Amino acid sequence: MPPLPPNIMQGRWLRWWLTLSFAVMFSGTFLFNSRIGFLNVLDVLFFLPALTLLTRAVVSGDYRLMTSPLLAPLYLFIGWAALSFAWAEEPNTSRAVRGMVQLIVMVGIFRWLHLYFRNTFKQALANGALCCMVVATMVMISYYTTQPLSSPLFSEPANLIFHLPSLDPSVALMAMVAPTFILLAQGMEEGVSGKGGRRLVGAAVGFAFLCLTSLPLGLMTVMLGLSWLASRRRRSWLAVIPLLAGVYLMLEGSSDFTLSNYFLHPLIGNGLNQETLNNVLAQDNNRLLSLAHPRNLFVLLIHSLGLVGLVLFLASWISPFTALLQRQVNWHVDAAYSIAVLPGLFMAFAAGAYLLVPFHASWLSVWLPLALLLARLSERPSIRPNSR
Repeated sequence: MPPLPPNIMQGRWLRWWLTLSFAVMFSGTFLFNSRIGFLNVLDVLFFLPALTLLTRAVVSGDYRLMTSPLLAPLYLFIGWAALSFAWAEEPNTSRAVRGMVQLIVMVGIFRWLHLYFRNTFKQALANGALCCMVVATMVMISYYTTQPLSSPLFSEPANLIFHLPSLDPSVALMAMVAPTFILLAQGMEEGVSGKGGRRLVGAAVGFAFLCLTSLPLGLMTVMLGLSWLASRRRRSWLAVIPLLAGVYLMLEGSSDFTLSNYFLHPLIGNGLNQETLNNVLAQDNNRLLSLAHPRNLFVLLIHSLGLVGLVLFLASWISPFTALLQRQVNWHVDAAYSIAVLPGLFMAFAAGAYLLVPFHASWLSVWLPLALLLARLSERPSIRPNSR
């Protein structure tokens, strides 16, 4: 027998590492009662090894992974958020900086994986998402053995099997966006039989979970999924109909709040203060107010970082979209990189919780879709222009 290629074990270990990492990343929200424990496991399992691999890649010459002009708006956004510590009354600096570092590492390692291990990366994403659907199925069965079927998922505390956490509904909603749509994209790419069929069943489980948690927002994601499917057909203009239905359901499912309370400092915001799922801080003259959390990422952006932060956040998304349009890419090829963008932003509008904190369920609606979108633009000529 001929000897094995020298990198075959490296590729195998990479696949196992990524599959386990994405399985924990996608399902950890439903498994860990302690958020600190979840973050520590994820740091050891994913972020520290990813930082090591990314540092090695940059030192060896792939520095444009992290210096692409496409990343400039994101860096400016993170820089502005860090600068806001100067006028924030009660910032949690260590927590926010940890989240910023994790975000930069995720963007960089996704670009590196797309560049060199594209198939392994996509398979690991799908496998991790399938693991999440297994956990979601277990949660649904466990919840409805003690609660009536008419009760929305997580609307009432329940003793779940294996003492799984009883989550805030908005957290559960945000955690399911990326895995559900990644499975939908890869299932359609593979076809409805075999591997593709299993992924489509997993996506169906995700949509069912979202609908059981919040019917308006669950139906919103279904409409966005139907819109994407319609855009693949010859009469792609029909995709506008479910898209408009999704917009209506997004507005219908969003939280009610007094908008003026969050616009006390509309230009620069109140700074990146410490926040919880229940309240945010605001400064009104010399008074420090505790306001109900808006549960809307865009209002939270203006509240914390002002219109400057909102513009930089939107520019972080517009930059890769503009580059992809200029390249005239086929949006239905490798759709797993882009399919969760619109559903994620819609969910962040209706149920968004945190802005810049260490890995959280909201990342699966906001930062992970952005990292995947930026990864798709990582091509060999742009990283090493002199290589052949």
